[in-house]
Amino acid sequence: MAEVMSACVAPEERARQMNSPSTICAIVFDMSGVLADSEPLLHAAAVAMFGEKGLTVRAEDFRPFVGAGENRSIRGVAEKYQFPLDIDAAKNRTDHIYLELVSSRLEAFPGAVELVRACKSAGLKVAVASNASRVKTKATLKKIGLPTEQWDAIVAAEDGVEEKPAPDIFLALASRLRMSPEQCVAIESAPNGVEAAKAAGMRCVAVAQSFPAERLQAADLVKLKISDISPNDLVACGVSASGTGVGFRRAGLPLSGAAESGSVESAPWGLWATLGLALVIGAVFVVAQIVAGIIAGFGVMATGGGEALRDPKKLESNGLFLALTTCGAAPAAIATTCLFAWLRRGISISDYLRLKAVPARMLFRWCLALLALAVVSDALTSFLGRPIVPEVVVASYRTAWFPPLLWFAVMVLAPLNEEIFFRGFLFAGISRSRLGGWGAILLTSI
Repeated sequence: MAEVMSACVAPEERARQMNSPSTICAIVFDMSGVLADSEPLLHAAAVAMFGEKGLTVRAEDFRPFVGAGENRSIRGVAEKYQFPLDIDAAKNRTDHIYLELVSSRLEAFPGAVELVRACKSAGLKVAVASNASRVKTKATLKKIGLPTEQWDAIVAAEDGVEEKPAPDIFLALASRLRMSPEQCVAIESAPNGVEAAKAAGMRCVAVAQSFPAERLQAADLVKLKISDISPNDLVACGVSASGTGVGFRRAGLPLSGAAESGSVESAPWGLWATLGLALVIGAVFVVAQIVAGIIAGFGVMATGGGEALRDPKKLESNGLFLALTTCGAAPAAIATTCLFAWLRRGISISDYLRLKAVPARMLFRWCLALLALAVVSDALTSFLGRPIVPEVVVASYRTAWFPPLLWFAVMVLAPLNEEIFFRGFLFAGISRSRLGGWGAILLTSI
């Protein structure tokens, strides 16, 4: 932080800095995909708008236009389906739907608000370059705790600039900040935004929060998430083209070379490596389950359930046996999965497996939904006069010996293992291959 302060705060240096093209004194933030996770809400609003007009579209239809602005996004999807549309009216309706979603569903990316405040504290100017409408921009910034009055400059769609990937929005911001583009660093999350910033002559730091790092290699620095960036990283982009300073690389450097130098974080294992390691994880799970099963057999005998060992069907529904085998096999598989994710250097286990804390409000809503489901289930049981669960479940509870152990096995360990392995490790590796997201969904489902 001291380096930042000395670069941009000392009054006696200000005049010299303003004339120096190598000194970074302003940070320009994209909004959607950088500060706030608003892209899903933008897409949901547009999908709802099209639905009201009788056209069914998908959120994926908007993916090619991320970072290119609302007009281009809505127009592009309408053109894809050859659907006649009044763009201005459609955008206004989309804005209205988006504003309804913001109040309850919008979240800032972890570390985004802290980075903005750290930059301000360091004496750096901060600005927002958004292709979104001003009403959306204002609502989004207010919701994440960075209202418009906290920014030195904001350019939105109504300001008459051509949308990204054109450089106009960044040139307009540099003008409002009374700085040259070379004195600004843009933080972007989409290829269109990176292209626009570089075309304007700004240094660019990209965060792979919406697109994979491979798609953002034209930036000067690529980070997996905004919480990985510090003000010193941003100021370091102002060093000479020799690349001194941690994490700096020039645009156009091949991704493999950048990764070797440590400037771009590594992506998950590739397709074949992922599938091969998945077989190893599966083998570990099977071996651990066999060992745990042998131990569980003694436990079943000790509780008077020796008859179940002679009848495979009874053993399958023995609650103690199920609990002990799950408690033995699941942790082994989870540990092996995390080990293989950890071995992929340059990416943290939490980022690799997409482990995210659930917002308290969302957790509360799901707990209420679960409670409602339990009430309905009990009501049906009473109304029908018989259990609505399979007999195997009833048998498992009768033979559980210690029910909390069974609950922990089937409600915590088993789902956690499934999420980490299938929807974490396997999905990450397959989705980054040519099979893409749909291939990952299909294979992990199978």
